[in-house]
Amino acid sequence: MYPFWEGLFIHSTLFVAVVSAFHVLASHITVAAVWFNFYLEYRAVKENREELYAYLKRSALGLLVFAYVFGAMAGVGIWQTTTAANPRGISTLIHNFVLYWGSEWYMFLIDVIGIIVYYYTFGRVSKETHLRLALILALGGTGTLSIIVGILSFKLTPGMWFETGQSLHGFFNTTFWPQIALRMAFMLPITASWALFVATGLPRGFYERERIIRYAARFGLIGLAAGVLIWLLWFEPSLPVHAKAILPSRAIPQPTFPIIYFGLIATLAGLLFAYFMPHKQHRLMAIGAMVVIFGAIFGAERTREVLRKPDIIFGYMSSNQLLFNDIPVRNIESEEARLSKTGMLGNLPFVPKVDNAIGIASEKTFGYADPEVIAGRMLAIQQCGSCHSVSKQTSIEVASVALDLRSLAKLLKTRNLTTAERIDNYIKSIGAFPYMHPFVGSDAERRALARYLEVFVQSTYPETTNQARLMR
Repeated sequence: MYPFWEGLFIHSTLFVAVVSAFHVLASHITVAAVWFNFYLEYRAVKENREELYAYLKRSALGLLVFAYVFGAMAGVGIWQTTTAANPRGISTLIHNFVLYWGSEWYMFLIDVIGIIVYYYTFGRVSKETHLRLALILALGGTGTLSIIVGILSFKLTPGMWFETGQSLHGFFNTTFWPQIALRMAFMLPITASWALFVATGLPRGFYERERIIRYAARFGLIGLAAGVLIWLLWFEPSLPVHAKAILPSRAIPQPTFPIIYFGLIATLAGLLFAYFMPHKQHRLMAIGAMVVIFGAIFGAERTREVLRKPDIIFGYMSSNQLLFNDIPVRNIESEEARLSKTGMLGNLPFVPKVDNAIGIASEKTFGYADPEVIAGRMLAIQQCGSCHSVSKQTSIEVASVALDLRSLAKLLKTRNLTTAERIDNYIKSIGAFPYMHPFVGSDAERRALARYLEVFVQSTYPETTNQARLMR
């Protein structure tokens, strides 16, 4: 077990989501935009269309600076934020797929060196050789994507890995191929927005400007239509029953789906406008399209992560980093059953006994003097903190509106659960929810958690204090 990072002002999960969404935008551009460049360069070579190189050089420089530099930095940010937010989950992926990660980094090395070579060899090697470099670069990016998708899809559908313990069985799981196809399809609209951004930087009246814009819009429309069909006919049907139950549930935070639907509709409208009126395209429109797509990606990636709730690795490790399934082939035993008997406090690293915690930290550190409340605070962080804001530390206010992640204070107040007794009874029923594991720990620890949540609700919403007294 590792320490848990709540986050500061913004919940740790939201840090991961924002960094990941930007990385997905940049990394998907690096893959699909290079394929688009390869297509244009192929036409330039075969049809002797020298004018297309003006776009290709601009696009390559933009990819080098934006997608590869900032995208790579965001990739490092993903490692930092995910390691802090859920280190045991990342550790499991590394130990199970260490050779796959190594292969992915090798592919990424091809990408990084390839884009530099590709850009700086314009006009310095033969056109046929440069076209081959474009193909190598595109294949390297596709290889990187494929390996990452195999590891990410494992988290939702480990498949036969439970029975064999073999990493290949976990890698080639039931959602691997549908997700590859889905990402490849939706890459095309992302690339279309990138191509529009680059092409609109060419002078108006430039010979190939409008034709490239139409090429890009056509690619984007094809990808958008294919992506919707793949989701409806292939990806969603391949989801496990549990994930299908999560989709319409309250586990998907609002307004996730409205953001995704708006992104799809706005992207469709923008691509149609670009295709039929290429002469009216402006760089600001392309920037706006990328902003809209970023919002849609944020919602889509967040939904993909939520689909396996309440687990970080479905059927194996809960979001609070506890193992709850026996896997004999790997000599793995459930931790939840044992900890429900022995209790959590003092039986996990970084989750000390209350007496020890009080001995090494002052009231100022915890914010409370009551040992039971201190115990409940530590349990709330460990048990609930990966999916909920369990304190005011991860909530900021903008125009008197609290921005937090499924705040437990808000949830309990909405359900009129403002006393420790009512909260305790509510915690007992948690295992009946499809998107939450039962509480793990002793009866005394459960009551301590309820006591802390009572204090948390009443400190967040002072008006509930009198209400709680009347309930007693």
